Formats: sequence, structure tokens, C-alpha cells
Amino acid sequence: MAVPNTLASSAWCIIGGGNMANAIVRGAVATGRIAPDRFVVVEPDETKRAAFESAGVKAVESVPAAGEILDVIEASKGLGHFILAVKPQVFPQVGVALRTLIDAVPRRVASIMAGLDSTRIESTLGPSARVIRLMPNTPAQIQRGTTAWTRGSSARLGDEAETVALFGTLGETVPLEERLFDAYTAVAGSGPAYLFYLAEAMVLAATREGIDAAISDRIVRSVLAGASELLRAQAEVSPAELRSQVTSKGGTTEAAIRVLEDSQVKSAIDRAIAAATSRGRTLSGNPPGN
Repeated sequence: MAVPNTLASSAWCIIGGGNMANAIVRGAVATGRIAPDRFVVVEPDETKRAAFESAGVKAVESVPAAGEILDVIEASKGLGHFILAVKPQVFPQVGVALRTLIDAVPRRVASIMAGLDSTRIESTLGPSARVIRLMPNTPAQIQRGTTAWTRGSSARLGDEAETVALFGTLGETVPLEERLFDAYTAVAGSGPAYLFYLAEAMVLAATREGIDAAISDRIVRSVLAGASELLRAQAEVSPAELRSQVTSKGGTTEAAIRVLEDSQVKSAIDRAIAAATSRGRTLSGNPPGN
């Protein structure tokens, strides 16, 4: 998606000053797309507010106070954006305060809250909120993230443009039907943990073969990072083809892959993602087929 030429002048209020809020600000500022003074963060923790302030980002304790700042820094009344980055259990309280602002001045609202679909967010915020739902993953903290996005029923075509461009500073963005968000979370949200699990197992195995633990850790991190970059760089080559290029007949890799196949590792991964998808549907209250 092309970056809207209005992105640099956009104003953003992030409600919740946790790790993802930090990632959003850092990504936008590092790429030069948005200046720090175009953000305001709502965060009750004084220490976290101070950290944002030291980076040139306005930080306040309440949603109404942030609304006053947004009124000042947005290019034109109603063109500012809210980003919901709080835990789902906090949303009902935050939603009441936010609805008051949106009822007065309709604005776009982006949500990165897990487990709350756009319909429930729209129900809380009312008809004036134009909701975009997004799901980033943790590598967004180093601008290597993957973010799925969808428009809620209240959003108009094009409402997502600036928000998707903002999250594009954190890595890849992928349009996705909301009914598939639980499956996406099982693959992309939980996905980094699968790689870390593999790294953990490889380090233990290398250590058992006699390599020093610290060196094993260093080797495994380098190998997985390099392989990931190769996978990313050669997008025209399938993972299966890349694997076959490393797997010489009668060689060491073939011996290792045979053990993985005999252990039905692919089947185990399939079951793991299915289990994560099912759990996500349970937590979000979305039964299969919805």
C-alpha cells in the first residue's frame, strides 16, 4: 500500500503505553514518517509517561486530557486517530471515556486489543467510531513485525489507509477477513514462540554434542537469523524448495530430516496451530465458522 502523503501531518492518540505503543512510536519516528510531537499517549503509570516525554512524545494520564491535545495537533478537526492498545479487560472503562470524545467529534479508531472483535468495539464506542482492527506481533518491536488488519462495519473504504501505513513502519501488513484473525494469531502471534522453541531445542542438542553452551547459543541465533533472512529474501522460492537445496542425498541434513519426518513434526505443528486457533476462538468468544 502506498504511504498517504498526509501521514506526516497525522495526529495519533495511543491509549495504553506498553511495549506495542513504544514499538509504534519508535517505528514511525525511526523511518521519518511521523515526528514524535504528532503522538500523544495515555498511560496511568508515571514512569512510563516520563519515558515517552523524554522521547519528545506527549503523555497524559487520562483519555479526556489526550482528547484536548489531539484537538490541537490534528491537521483539521476530526482527522486525528485513536489507537486502542490496552488490555481487553480495561477497555470497558476506557471505552466510556473515549465514546464521549467520539460522540462530540467522530474519528477513526484502530484497535490492537486481542480477543475483542470490531463488532464489540463498535457496540461500546457507538456509531461515530470508524473502527479498524489490527493484530501486530512482537517482532514489531524491532520493525520486523507482521500485522493483519481489517475494517469494521463502521469504517469507510479508505479509512484504513493511514493506519495501515503507520503499522507498515513496523514490518509487513496483511489484509485479512476478521473471521480468520484467530487462525492468524495462532500462526503469526504465537509463531515467534515456535521459532524460540526450536532455538531452545537446538541449543540443548548442540550442548549435548559437546559444544560450549554459550557458543551453542551464539551459533543457533546466527543460523536461525540467517535462515530467516534467506527465506525472506528469496520469496519466489518455496520453503520446501529451500529445504531441498540444503538436503543432499545421503548427507547429514537428510539424516536429520528423516528423524523429523519419522517423528511427525509437521503433523505436530499442524496440531499446535489448530490448538492455538481453537483457544483463540474460545478466548474471543468466536465459535468455529463465525
